[in-house]
Amino acid sequence: MEKVAVILVGINKAELVISTVDNNNYFIINDREFEPVNLNVSQSEDMFLNKMQIDAAIKILKNFRKICELYGVSRVIAVSIFGDQEKPKNLHSFFDEVFSLCGFRFTSLDNAEQNTVIYSSIINTHDIPKGVICYLDNENLHLVAYNRRVIIDQVTLPLGAKALADKFKVYDADKESAFNNLKEFLHNELSQVQFLNEIEEDFDLVGVGHFFEDASILAKRLRKYPLDLVNDYNLLSEDNAKVLAQLKQADLDPTKKIKGVKEQRADSTVVSLALIETLFELSKKPALIVSTRPFFEGLMFSQVVEQTQDRPLSDVLGFSMMSQSNFFDKENEKHNEQVYNLSLLLFKQLRVLHKLPRGYTRILRLASYMHDCGQRVGFNNHAKNGFYTLLGSDLYGVSHRELVLAGMAISLHCGGDISINEYLKYRELVTEEDIEAVKKLGIILRLAEAFDRVKNSVIVDINCDVLGDSVIMKTIATGDNSYEVEKASECAKDFERCFGKKIEIL
Repeated sequence: MEKVAVILVGINKAELVISTVDNNNYFIINDREFEPVNLNVSQSEDMFLNKMQIDAAIKILKNFRKICELYGVSRVIAVSIFGDQEKPKNLHSFFDEVFSLCGFRFTSLDNAEQNTVIYSSIINTHDIPKGVICYLDNENLHLVAYNRRVIIDQVTLPLGAKALADKFKVYDADKESAFNNLKEFLHNELSQVQFLNEIEEDFDLVGVGHFFEDASILAKRLRKYPLDLVNDYNLLSEDNAKVLAQLKQADLDPTKKIKGVKEQRADSTVVSLALIETLFELSKKPALIVSTRPFFEGLMFSQVVEQTQDRPLSDVLGFSMMSQSNFFDKENEKHNEQVYNLSLLLFKQLRVLHKLPRGYTRILRLASYMHDCGQRVGFNNHAKNGFYTLLGSDLYGVSHRELVLAGMAISLHCGGDISINEYLKYRELVTEEDIEAVKKLGIILRLAEAFDRVKNSVIVDINCDVLGDSVIMKTIATGDNSYEVEKASECAKDFERCFGKKIEIL
């Protein structure tokens, strides 16, 4: 196990992320620290950082060094993420001083390199094979079009939220005129980006950065969304428009902020919503997927994880589940895989009964590999705890709906039921068909775990015959499986209640 630190420094933010890496493959975050900095030289005539800015930044980086020493960090990846037009002229001498005083050797990423890192993060943490990434910061808008394993086009435009807010002054008395001018300007500028205007139907829009996160937070508040999750949130165009219409009437004083969001300036927040609205209009997409992973994961996948050095992950969710298992449940790795194999086998053998479409196997896979994740909290009531543990597990490549359904299946794998109030709480994400499916998946998962009760993978195959009002399950084993048959038989009553058939296990 190796401790790796990633340090990101930009115009107004310094970030430290400490992670544990296993054999240059799987990694998990141990600690994260954000600090505001002021390395903006746009107001300086000579574009040089002054002594006060340098001293304040070095003080923060010295504190980052203390945290690195606390964790025993053996490798540091330090990068600066200034835009090409924002870079201070004395940046190199500043970083030489940082190296002398803090021991961090910084690399400066230009716009194209930033785009590559962002792409690496999105393609390896989301199940989005084709898309246009929109990364918005204070100074720039980065647009990256990709198709599976390659970037096919990219552009960086000086359309950052703060820059636009300063230019159009939407906090002035004549707001309506300012917003009209802003929208006309954005439409003219973004209309020139051909790949954005000609985005194909099977391409998704992906919004990255804290402005998109803020837009999703405000939209979720509007919808009374049941999950406190931002990553992978599906931001609808109509919701963004409603939030923008409301906030345009608010006090947009740049010294104030909108409650509940990260951005400190109210005017920048509303300007970002106007830009997002323009992206929707030009791309003709009804929604975009929000990502909270712009740089850290991209740097890890491009510089640390060996299997993604040459090509992106082919199985994002599988990698993420294996990473979780590697750090939290390594002794049960083989058992979790066996539970999935048996669950999938039962799903296929019982298709004539459950009549569920193939898409539910993805939810079954997630529930199978993570079925005991609730034990991270404690063994007692671990099935019910598993629901909330899964929601907070920070897995890659899984939607909010899939998390909720897999969590519900996990909560049923030791028996019991889910109250109607729980189903109603998540009615925006799940359908009545999903509710019935979850009950069936819960029984299948419970049987699969019972068939590997002593975790020795003794059962290698199961043949199911549906005969009248009963199901005969014949197990094929490499040794004595009497205990597994006994434990699986305890599911008989719940199986009959769910499927309307009695079971006999041989």
